[in-house]
Amino acid sequence: MNGPDNNVHWWLGVAELLAHGMQHGAVKLKRVHLAIADESFRVLETIPVTRQGSRMVRTCHHSVSHVTYASVEFAGRAVAEVAGRASYRSSGKSERQSEPPASA
Repeated sequence: MNGPDNNVHWWLGVAELLAHGMQHGAVKLKRVHLAIADESFRVLETIPVTRQGSRMVRTCHHSVSHVTYASVEFAGRAVAEVAGRASYRSSGKSERQSEPPASA
């Protein structure tokens, strides 16, 4: 695969790989983040004075965390999709070439 498009194709592959890593990393990081936060919230719920406030803060914290990590995951998925399509197009294949021949 030599030629001027080789470098572009390589960079599109790198972008797709990094985007997939970002997408899957966000899922894993969210799990770790919420698990660590839950430890603190469990401690605060054992204290009667902080129980009610802790429940409200936990709900807000988890809601914001879910939205934030979902946004990062979505961005990774979108970049991977765009890079994958651009890489496919730059390889010179058309959609008709990739489809099997129709049976008559």
